[in-house]
Amino acid sequence: MKKIKNEKRTDELIHLHGIHHLFTDPDLPFELVQFEKGEYMNNLLEPDQYLSFIVSGTIRILNIRDDGSLYEIASGSGFSCIGDLEFCSKEVSPYLVEIVRKTLCIVLPLKQCRGKIENDPVFLRYLLGSLAKKLHASTAMAAMPKTLEEKVLYFMENECENHTLKGVEKASYALSCSKRQLLRILKRFCEEGKVTKTAKGAYMLRQ
Repeated sequence: MKKIKNEKRTDELIHLHGIHHLFTDPDLPFELVQFEKGEYMNNLLEPDQYLSFIVSGTIRILNIRDDGSLYEIASGSGFSCIGDLEFCSKEVSPYLVEIVRKTLCIVLPLKQCRGKIENDPVFLRYLLGSLAKKLHASTAMAAMPKTLEEKVLYFMENECENHTLKGVEKASYALSCSKRQLLRILKRFCEEGKVTKTAKGAYMLRQ
């Protein structure tokens, strides 16, 4: 992680993404921060101490199972805010925010302005919308299949064109499992007649 001390570039990104419209007072101590692939954002900037507006790059949000393994909750590359949940709850989230591709953030240190924005109706309206989107996504995730086998079938049924999985490595990343795990499941599905292998790395769900 590194802070980019370029006031002109920071202002350009703030206006390009409309961040100045999210607050009544746009004269806040914004900073431009860059994260590199493989870094964990919330290990470098505590979410309860900063609001981070992602303006470019790709992240994924991970949770930790009881056995210490990680699984993906969400991923994305669009504009979003990290720290909104912590701002409201004043508690540290258990999730990890991993940088998948170099990411730029406009960061707002809360120590300097929390009291001001806690009573800002413009920001609070934005906060309601941001949290509502995350609640909707969380509800949808709760309805998703739980076992890896169920996830593979769901993925092929709903995410793959013509119900055909192409590219085992890419699919394993999307499903948050290893290539070996996915191949083992696909082999079993072929034996059970649920899936047909149509080419190298390509599997079609039988209807």
